Amino acid sequence: MNAFNRGDMVRITDSEKDADKIYTIKEIRKIRKGGMLYLLRSLDEDVLRLYYENKESLLEKIS
Repeated sequence: MNAFNRGDMVRITDSEKDADKIYTIKEIRKIRKGGMLYLLRSLDEDVLRLYYENKESLLEKIS
């Protein structure tokens, strides 16, 4: 898994319809069963999204 920090700009690579949307990481939580839970805020809309990530990272960091 990649190490992401609060404030990083990311894109979700597994979603074809939302591949062009960029999110900012607002919160990061580690889940007991393994994996990470991210609270993402969209840059172009005022939308929050929960994203669960396990062994395979589908988030891509934007420079």
